Amino acid sequence: MGPVFFIYLIGTILLWLGWIRPYCIRNRQGFTPGANVGVTMWVDWEQAGEIAKAKGDHGMLWACRAFLALHVMVAVGFVVTMLGA
Repeated sequence: MGPVFFIYLIGTILLWLGWIRPYCIRNRQGFTPGANVGVTMWVDWEQAGEIAKAKGDHGMLWACRAFLALHVMVAVGFVVTMLGA
């Protein structure tokens, strides 16, 4: 679980700070005042996906899919660890 969590942590932070957050700011979306970092990341991800679909921006759609894949990867890793498999 250690390497999976490390990849998840670094990957989601890089995707969010490098691509998703700036994309939302450029398009004036995704503002969540008073929220914690996790909520802000998730709202930005949702907004970036909606904006990218509307604009037909395939590069951002791939970044959003990678962000979701990292979350799914760590969730599956956590379940597998809990089940002891």
